[in-house]
Amino acid sequence: MTIASVRRRLDETLFQEPPPPDPAAKGAPRLLLVGGLLVVAVLAQMLRIGWSISLHSLWAEDGPIYFSGAVHSSVGGSLFDTYATYLVFVPRMVGEIGGLVPLQDAPAAISISSGLIVAISGWIVWEATAGLIESPWLRAALALMTVLAPTGGLESIVSGAYVPWFMLFATFWILLWRPRTALVAAGAGFSALLTGLSTPGVWFFIPLALLRTFAIRDRRDGLVLGGYWIGALVQVPVLLLNKEEAVTPLWSHDILTTYLQRVVDGAFLGLKLGGKAWEHTGWLGLVIIVAVLLAALIIGVVRAGFTARLFAALAILISAVMFIVSVYQRALGEQMVWPSHAWSEGGGRYAIVPALLLFSVAAVLIDKRSRRRPEEGRPNWLAWGLALLAVVVVATSFRVEDPEIRGAPPWEASLDHSAEVCKSEPPEAETGVATSPPGWGLNIPCVQLAKFEK
Repeated sequence: MTIASVRRRLDETLFQEPPPPDPAAKGAPRLLLVGGLLVVAVLAQMLRIGWSISLHSLWAEDGPIYFSGAVHSSVGGSLFDTYATYLVFVPRMVGEIGGLVPLQDAPAAISISSGLIVAISGWIVWEATAGLIESPWLRAALALMTVLAPTGGLESIVSGAYVPWFMLFATFWILLWRPRTALVAAGAGFSALLTGLSTPGVWFFIPLALLRTFAIRDRRDGLVLGGYWIGALVQVPVLLLNKEEAVTPLWSHDILTTYLQRVVDGAFLGLKLGGKAWEHTGWLGLVIIVAVLLAALIIGVVRAGFTARLFAALAILISAVMFIVSVYQRALGEQMVWPSHAWSEGGGRYAIVPALLLFSVAAVLIDKRSRRRPEEGRPNWLAWGLALLAVVVVATSFRVEDPEIRGAPPWEASLDHSAEVCKSEPPEAETGVATSPPGWGLNIPCVQLAKFEK
């Protein structure tokens, strides 16, 4: 087999052109529809943790790291500051957005901008899946699962610190996408670039990116790949030269158990259904679930054709390696594993992309099987069933509100309290402002807190 034939094979299978767009779905009506759906997606994310909480609290690193960076530097001055040894451009950008609005409105600005980035990631998934997934139900299910990730839990919702996880999944599909115009390709490449500048997690997609580079065809491909490779390569010298203290990696066999509990189980049951299943049935239930999914995978691979087989091999490999390496690097195996008859959501962000990759495998296998066996006039029950499953899983894992953890103390109350403390301090002093979860906080100059004095 020649190099040219391999390139052509990849071009015709893994990196397919999307079908021509519907002429009726163009222009202003389409833009209004997309805009409306993005707004709904942002609002839905905010409702997951509670409307008031999303508008009136700063969560985890959003406060002491990203918003603090904006508070203590000139506009844009913190964008290329590293955190956890690597560049975190988009989370820093979200913090900068919080710094552009009045101090009391910073939580709302950070929540809304974070939610919008996740919503755009979902939109990218919808567009980018068109080449490999024909069924609009399956594409919509993947977009829904991206925006309202049922495996993520409380920590990952409308938080600037965790938007790169959602961008990572969009980038995976960008590497499979062949946009129809150079402008759209440039936008896709820019999104991949921003992801690479925000997390070295894009390195897990190198096998896919190498295949796409090998099969490069035109300037559009170059724009997509250019964004990806620049972002991925920039992180290399940053990590090598960074002197920040990093977590010592820790291997634990619990990591493999956690992959089954949080990723394989979570991909099709979500955090809550999967957690309840583990709580009541333990290993017996998990083994049955894994066995059923493995049997379905074998049947799907046998019947779906070369494209689906290649996609499944890549996605499953990336899913497993990404989760295992990430949890090992952060020494979270013992913290994330579920003990007997109990479950928790801590560390759920590490399961988001690996679980979505497994769900993508199911979507591609079902779609490719349906295309190989077209049956005129008969509904695609498998596609509808998987889409319905996505809706059920998202619905059961939708509410994650916990005001005692995320939302306490309210931002305005923290500002008022810190302003009172500043009364006894010189104008040039700074004082701590508490954020969520309890025990977290950041320092803000007293001069900025003066207007909250009572």
